[in-house]
Amino acid sequence: MEIESKFLVPEETDFKELENLSRLSSYTISEAQIQIIEDTFLDTENKDIMAAGYYLRARKAAGEKGKWVTIKSLGGFEGGTHRREEYVSFLPEGLSVLECPTLRIRNMIFEFTSGLDLSPLITLKQKRIIRKLNLEEKHVADLYLDRVNLKSESRKKLYNEFEVELKSGGTVDDLETIRDFLLSHYSLVESPFSKFERAYIFRENLPEKTFLNLKERAVCAQLAGHKNIYGKQAKILLLIDRGSNPAELSLLLKVPEPEIEALLSRFEKEGLLVFPFTGTKEKTPGKSLAFHFQSGRGEPHKGWTEMGIEEWTPEALMELYGVNRERAENIRAGTLALFDGLSAYHGLGKEEKELLGLAALLQDIGSSVYRGEEVIMSREILLTHPIKGLKLNNLQMLALIMELQDPEISEKKLSVVLEEENTGLSPAFQNKALILTAFLRIANLSDKGDQWFLPSRFRQLEGSVEIELLGPDAEKTAKKAEKRSELWEYLFSTKLRFTKAREPLESGYSERALEIDSGRASEKKPREEREEAEEKGGEKPRGKVEDKTEKRIEKKKRKETQKFTVIPEDSMAFVAHRIFTYQFSQMLAHEKGTRKGEDIEELHDMRVAVRRMRAATIVFDEYLDSEKLEPHLKGLKRTLGAMGGVRDLDVFREKAETYLKTLPSGREHDLDPLFLTLAEEREKARENMLDYLDSEKYSRFKKDFSDFLDFPETWALPTTTEKHDSLPHRVKDVLPSILYARLADISAYSEWVEGPYVSVERLHRLRIAAKGLRYTLEFFEGVLGKEVETLIKDFKVLQDHLGDLHDAAVATGMLESYLKTGTWGPSESEKASSEKVSSEMQISESPGGVEAYLAYREEELLALLNTFPDAWEKIRTEEFRKRIESAVRNLYEGL
Repeated sequence: MEIESKFLVPEETDFKELENLSRLSSYTISEAQIQIIEDTFLDTENKDIMAAGYYLRARKAAGEKGKWVTIKSLGGFEGGTHRREEYVSFLPEGLSVLECPTLRIRNMIFEFTSGLDLSPLITLKQKRIIRKLNLEEKHVADLYLDRVNLKSESRKKLYNEFEVELKSGGTVDDLETIRDFLLSHYSLVESPFSKFERAYIFRENLPEKTFLNLKERAVCAQLAGHKNIYGKQAKILLLIDRGSNPAELSLLLKVPEPEIEALLSRFEKEGLLVFPFTGTKEKTPGKSLAFHFQSGRGEPHKGWTEMGIEEWTPEALMELYGVNRERAENIRAGTLALFDGLSAYHGLGKEEKELLGLAALLQDIGSSVYRGEEVIMSREILLTHPIKGLKLNNLQMLALIMELQDPEISEKKLSVVLEEENTGLSPAFQNKALILTAFLRIANLSDKGDQWFLPSRFRQLEGSVEIELLGPDAEKTAKKAEKRSELWEYLFSTKLRFTKAREPLESGYSERALEIDSGRASEKKPREEREEAEEKGGEKPRGKVEDKTEKRIEKKKRKETQKFTVIPEDSMAFVAHRIFTYQFSQMLAHEKGTRKGEDIEELHDMRVAVRRMRAATIVFDEYLDSEKLEPHLKGLKRTLGAMGGVRDLDVFREKAETYLKTLPSGREHDLDPLFLTLAEEREKARENMLDYLDSEKYSRFKKDFSDFLDFPETWALPTTTEKHDSLPHRVKDVLPSILYARLADISAYSEWVEGPYVSVERLHRLRIAAKGLRYTLEFFEGVLGKEVETLIKDFKVLQDHLGDLHDAAVATGMLESYLKTGTWGPSESEKASSEKVSSEMQISESPGGVEAYLAYREEELLALLNTFPDAWEKIRTEEFRKRIESAVRNLYEGL
């Protein structure tokens, strides 16, 4: 966060005095440094960065071998102080801004621009005098005295500016004192604009006070060319900004004056929230963790192949996911016929038509993956399997169209859906995706391929369009089409009326209607549903639980506290019993230390023992009686949950303290307010944990589980069938298949984590699957040979990487909530009083406080996301699989 005061210096005498300052009130000033600076501000042709509420600057200082790349938020001026998000990185010579070393900046650029080309928007030059403002030993602020030179075609402007930028040693009170002193001693004028904002206003020849701010103007300019309701609203707002009044606009645009006045009233209250697009909301970039674009893999405008990502043809994807080709082609034909027939209304072009055709072909792509969530799965498939030749913005549009196919998403729900699911598209692209969605919703009428939607004639009526349909079920189809045209009617204020065609089917029409691009694959029947890969490797237990005896553990210190051994001839049920017995003893051994609370590792070790028992229930699922295990499994789950809150806070505190050690001297107390809140939360969590550990429920669980473990023969499944046929149950017979099944569970994720986007939820599920294989290897380490030790280490590296990623994702969310509410954890409301927030988080006003720690964790999260492909690749190699095979061979040596 950049916090500063800015002043115009209209008088040359004041400029000279400020240039020679040696003291400012009670503050001392260092010797001056002089820089000659050229700033180039970059954006896309459609001003996508500005529409997101930011600007991008590349700063070249004379003598430096490289540039400073900065992203700052627009606006932020209130009460004489500028508060703006600011992200800065040095860019070595020869690199483009898209190759910026700082992952956060690179990700923000990709998110704002969707991979579209950047070009210079404005260039300005300035001579800057830089000095430090100190109070005793503290660096309070930096002072910048600038002579700025603006040029725009034949026009030019010179002006002087004085900035006071707060540093970590200063406070908002310091800034207030300095501002009051300057205004009382010099003829300065407070400036409400950044240099970029002032330069853009100059370039566009705008007055300083306008109806729309720069972000609002950029958003409206993107939408104003569209013919739907949002395009018309944006056009009205732009014309009001240029001085028109509602009465004039009513005549010009043929819109009722009350409707215009209602829009203006809403806009004054809600601003850009009158539009449903996430790009118009005040939202910090990179915070949506549904999908992460892997910008570290390259620049998308160079193509997916250059990024090292596999490209897919539509035909290959349709075949892979078992799409019914006949149905898809029918939907495509009807959708494109509708697009052509209504072109006078929507005004979209060839590129949008091609995208709509793709959407029609692929809209069923998620049906074979997970029934009930087809649209979500279709979206995920497209984001992780980029279509050959499709640019990033079109890929994002295609995915959004898939998400919006759900007919339950009405115009009233658009804002919520777009905010939650959008992957970074600008308002213009979101609006186009919305229009294309309206076509596809109408044409996609049936779950079967026997009902065709074939428009033939379009007839314009008063306030509506009549569309004739061909086909044997045209009357039934017409009724369905009218019901599914609500989105279109809302977007274009035009009723669509569908009727059966009055004339016979034209010769050859069906062939034209079913045409598809050349090179199509042969028709495939829909595949059967696939089981979710993550269910196999997930932490959610499938069946039974462990057995152990608590009385004996309390009376005797069991011999099983020594780690058990396994031999190939052991039955799986026998091994399961020994694992449960050993881990249960470990749980009880660390209970005393957990209760005492002096060593946080005691809690960690107790929790690990419970986790291993839960993992064992999955590994040994087929050899144990699930009904008898189930009650004890619930006890393990409750125990794990009771310890989770304390452990999570311990981990968070530990990482925060590690961060503090990286800070310069004097900033050791940056997180003290946060630590105070954490201590209070931990005390509450610990009280809840101890209440559970002291409860009758926990005591009964230990007793029952202990008794249960004393009689393993009662919960082991038979090793023969009713006809006395032998069932495989020994380690040497079944372990290979278990290991390969576990490896297959992990390998299945390659389909979802190797594309341009990666689902953060998938990464979390992958972590659980990796943990499952790692625990399996550890359970049978004794029979798999020494080589398995390195395999376990490799999986631990991947697991730790994904664990750190998950921790960082959770931490950023918690810190964001804390900065908004002053409380820890998700709150029922974010309406905490400003007095409470300011009193609890005064340190956050400084870049060295909680806000800086949030930025640090966000940078960590981005780094982990972008380096995930490297960690993943290490276990995807052929050599790694051979090491698994070698471990399996060790199982049979000596038999």
